[in-house]
Amino acid sequence: MKKILFVATALILLLTSSVFMQKNSNPRGIVSFVYCTTGNTDCEIANRVRNDKADAYTDGVDGVSAEFFAGGSRDLVFRLDKSTRTLRFDFREVSWAGDGESVLPAWWYSSPQQNVKPQMNVLGAYYAKEQCGGAATCNENYVTRINAGQWKVSGYTTTYALLWNPTARTDRPVNYPEKTSAVNVNYIKDSAGERFIITPLPNQDTSRYIAGLEAATSRTVSAAGQYVMPFTMTVRIK
Repeated sequence: MKKILFVATALILLLTSSVFMQKNSNPRGIVSFVYCTTGNTDCEIANRVRNDKADAYTDGVDGVSAEFFAGGSRDLVFRLDKSTRTLRFDFREVSWAGDGESVLPAWWYSSPQQNVKPQMNVLGAYYAKEQCGGAATCNENYVTRINAGQWKVSGYTTTYALLWNPTARTDRPVNYPEKTSAVNVNYIKDSAGERFIITPLPNQDTSRYIAGLEAATSRTVSAAGQYVMPFTMTVRIK
């Protein structure tokens, strides 16, 4: 009986360990946006999404989560909702804000730059690497979309999402009057290692880098303006 119990216990531990390893086998990332020093206007115009400081966001450090779901959706999910770090969203360049700018959030008028803790999903980003196959070096591109949601502005209960997503569902009011920008994932593998460089593509109508903001209060989702939001996001495998 003791022998059977020992074997059963060992089997349970083996299965538990196997499941744990499967759940944690996804590649983890080191993420960085551009960090602009104070007063560097040109840098800020070119980078409307920015690091909160010069250091990269490393998975597992300061509560940061950065994970490629390589065995499933291939999405890159970058989360700061449980982190001590923030991401700077700079909404100063309004593309469109509705009739009489009525849809601009109340906080925009005093604080159009916000340090927030989004959950950012780069849809299918890992496909860019998989297009490489087993090549020793490569440079591949994969066009996709980004949803950056579940964040709030201090002092407000509204939940926001910022989308570079021209194919977003019609119940997500971000693609009017302009289509938001798709994004490109450029996977590079060379003597310097491997990295994913993610940037928005020019809007198909105006050649600008457009992101749409939506606001969710209770069960109501509404438009909160469109903004010119260029950025460069670089991800290395941890």
